[in-house]
Amino acid sequence: MLKRKTSKTFELFFSPRFPILFLAGAMLVAVMGNAASDLLKSYFGDEPWRLWVILIISSLILFLLVAVIYAAGVFSAMFTARSVYRFLDKPNPAPRKGLIAFVSLTQRAHLDRAISYHSQTLKRVWLLATQECQVRAAQLVAEYKKTGVQVSVVPLSEEWDLIHAKEMVERIYTEQLDGMAEEDIIADFTGGTKPMTVGMVFACLTPARSLQYVPAEYVKDQGMMPHDPIEYKFDARMIGMLAGAPE
Repeated sequence: MLKRKTSKTFELFFSPRFPILFLAGAMLVAVMGNAASDLLKSYFGDEPWRLWVILIISSLILFLLVAVIYAAGVFSAMFTARSVYRFLDKPNPAPRKGLIAFVSLTQRAHLDRAISYHSQTLKRVWLLATQECQVRAAQLVAEYKKTGVQVSVVPLSEEWDLIHAKEMVERIYTEQLDGMAEEDIIADFTGGTKPMTVGMVFACLTPARSLQYVPAEYVKDQGMMPHDPIEYKFDARMIGMLAGAPE
């Protein structure tokens, strides 16, 4: 906050948006420059070769000063970015005990891949399904019930309701984990509409909650072939930045 106020104060004297203060600042800088020049000449002398020496030394000092400021700015930005937030883009995440995922009418290969990837440790699956996807969700429940995984269907009011999607994901974390930790759960946003996806992401903006996405590529004569999921995770400082917390 102090740095911001200081920069604003200097801006009053060195920005053309404030003409009177800008002229005053320019005149004062000119006077200071002339005084410094006179002092240098009085100390080193005003012979031409001495003036050349003063010019070269001044140019070198200016160059070094600009280089130092530029380097400090670059490194400061790098370290600030690292300290403000950390965004994990991690292939092959650790298998989880719980999976939250969307049910899609147009595709299910990504969901099958997500479930099979976590199958070694998977105990619970929550399927978020709109009214149009209830039939497919029921089919998935029947199929995966045979594997011993407990599958629950969480109804969504409609596919464009971001707030409701966020609330349903949060309700799973707060009410339905049955003793599992939030770190044991991962939320897959692959099969949802954009509002559903954003709602899930907003619900997982805490250090303990993780997201995943199942990438896929089109293979001729085979269609879309999903790959292993990629984990995405936000840390606490980034959450504060996204929420507009004061610096």
